Amino acid sequence: MRIRYLRTRLIVTSVCLLSLVLGAVFFAVYTSTDFSAERQAQRQLEVGSNVFRNLLEARARELTNATQILVADFGFRQAVATGDLATIRSALLNQASRIGADQALFFDAQGDLRISSATMPGSDTAQVESLQAFSEQALIAMIDHRPYLLVEAVVHAPVPVGQVAMAFSLDAALAREMQKLTGLEIRFVSSRDKEVMSTFSTTPYAQQDMSLQQGTQRLEREGYLTTAITLLDQAPYSVVAQMASPLSDALASFDDLKRELLIITLIALLASSFLAVRLSGGLARPVTLLAEAAKRIGRGDYTHKVTLARNDELGLLAESIDAMRIGIAERESLIAHNALHDPLTGLANVGVMRERLNSSIVSGQSGVLAQCNLVTAELMVKARGQSFMDTLVRQSVACLGGQLPADSLLAWQPGVGFLLLLERRDLDEAVVVIDAMLAQLGEKMQVEDIKLRSQWMAGVVEWPLQGRDAGELLRQVSIALGDAAPGPERIAVYQAQRDQAYQRRIRLARDLRYAPEYKELAVVFQPKLDLASGEVRQVEALMRWTHSELGPITPDEFIVLAEQTGSIGMLTQWMMAAVASQLRNWIDRGIHLQVAMNISARDLDDPQFPQRIEHLLRAQQISPEYLSMEVTESAVMINPERSLNSLRVLRDLGIALAVDDYGTGYSSLATLKSLPVQDLKIDKSFVLQLAEGSDDAVIVKSTIELAHNMGLKVIAEGIESIDSLNWLKERHCDVAQGYFISRPLAAAALEQWLEDTRGTFGVVESA
Repeated sequence: MRIRYLRTRLIVTSVCLLSLVLGAVFFAVYTSTDFSAERQAQRQLEVGSNVFRNLLEARARELTNATQILVADFGFRQAVATGDLATIRSALLNQASRIGADQALFFDAQGDLRISSATMPGSDTAQVESLQAFSEQALIAMIDHRPYLLVEAVVHAPVPVGQVAMAFSLDAALAREMQKLTGLEIRFVSSRDKEVMSTFSTTPYAQQDMSLQQGTQRLEREGYLTTAITLLDQAPYSVVAQMASPLSDALASFDDLKRELLIITLIALLASSFLAVRLSGGLARPVTLLAEAAKRIGRGDYTHKVTLARNDELGLLAESIDAMRIGIAERESLIAHNALHDPLTGLANVGVMRERLNSSIVSGQSGVLAQCNLVTAELMVKARGQSFMDTLVRQSVACLGGQLPADSLLAWQPGVGFLLLLERRDLDEAVVVIDAMLAQLGEKMQVEDIKLRSQWMAGVVEWPLQGRDAGELLRQVSIALGDAAPGPERIAVYQAQRDQAYQRRIRLARDLRYAPEYKELAVVFQPKLDLASGEVRQVEALMRWTHSELGPITPDEFIVLAEQTGSIGMLTQWMMAAVASQLRNWIDRGIHLQVAMNISARDLDDPQFPQRIEHLLRAQQISPEYLSMEVTESAVMINPERSLNSLRVLRDLGIALAVDDYGTGYSSLATLKSLPVQDLKIDKSFVLQLAEGSDDAVIVKSTIELAHNMGLKVIAEGIESIDSLNWLKERHCDVAQGYFISRPLAAAALEQWLEDTRGTFGVVESA
């Protein structure tokens, strides 16, 4: 269940924590008392064990002294020497009775038991079944299956003639006596072959089946801490003395402490709970006041000061909230200003311009909207930096102060430039104002450390003639600015037909990305004629795009758009897959043609491009010799180092390379020499109209000779007449390509063309 109020949560939390802490303390102390009681019982048990052993040893010494007195008596020695068994028995009984021994035994010189005080004269003597030393003066013995403490003394007359032994029974009487002296419960257990024979104990637990292992043990059920001392361990007999210290006696001494601890704990809990209630109330009230202040600030009310008459953390929090109130108010004011103004120039921004333009259109007014931009803005940023450009813009705004009509609106949008709104003016009047504005902006001015004249251009659109929507007018004026040029044509008026071309480019750039998905792309192949053999061994793969609504789009139109918008890489991948699929089909059918395809600068700039080509060929199991790549001079020159690296990797894979459109770029012969290419393709602009002695003929002839001297094959494209074909053949051009030979054909049409022209141009080899 969720507790709503902070004060209640504080009280509950505090009381719970206090209860937990006090409970933990009570439990720890309570547990420690039990542990202390057990340790006390343990110490008592250890002391009692030592006392028990010492008492047995003292009893043994008493018996030893009494026995020594008996064997030293002259009459007893004489009776032993003469073999007077009656006298010996009488003396033994008297001495045993005098010292409290349970038995007196006499052994002859051979060690045989002759007399036992526990048996009648003439009956069998007692049987000593087992003996084990207990101390230097005493032994533990089993006599007639009962345990005894035994001492002995030798009778000399003057030589050893016998031995006297006094036995003290380990029975209940001894146990009770030891209990009184040690304060422990005593238990004697005799067993034979691990089966209990007799038990003498001072406690009721004597009949319980308990372990007699050495060391301290805890008997949970009986409430005792016990230890066992082995007195006799001589197979098959064993005698164990077990001592027990009752835990109840030790725990009783701590009962008063536990009761007092419980009372103290309860009193502490009640007092702590009372203090928790007081403290929670003292905390909750100021927190509630601060929460109400925060709500006011959240509603936008920044007029009430937040204060608390406290010097603690809550007082500091109140001061911080009040400082936040002031800061938010200032920032909101600044945000409101920045929402309507450009921070760099202080002019209105495009939002204000859009709102003013909509208001003017709704009110039925007419007017002109102009967009002005700096011609060399990009170059200035690159040469001098953005801060220089910002300074130039601010100074340009300053120079326009007071130069524009009072009812005009001048705005600035970064990346766009100045926007000028002229209401209730026709186009001619507006152009005069705009031209004066451009002239003023072009005046020489000191910007940082240099003096310069800047060139500005403007695009102009008139409403409501060209539109009645602010967004549409802003788009149209941007198109008009694109038609302006430095010099006399620095002001351009929006023209609808230019807008149509612009809209077409925008649509093509957008739809080109989806052309592969909509299956609007196709591949055609243009044959390449080997002039020496008259055979067609190569074809060039060309892409065609048929838009679903606009119809066929020329490569010159969509390839440029693809390079500008970054879609060229996608088109190249599609083309690679289509060419590889067609090659695999031709190879399977025994048609062996090398296919050339064009690649762009963006393809060469991609370090992964050669690997993708390799993976594609490997996936289709196509030898690299079936593929040729054509790249223009200009593409290589954009990033020569990276382009050359990609070309070398392609060449190492075994793919043939050619320089396309040679003669239209700006590469040097040194650059051409460094290219890892095999073919040089002369641009069609030099081949279309070849005539002996013309400039084009001189260039083509020189190029053929130059290429051959460099070890390159020459491909001439743009062959549109038999004269051009013969002229090239006479100059030893290697390969020809053009409409005169064949237009680009679909795969099926190409196969039919090869069959139909067999013997005319060449023969396609079949496997």
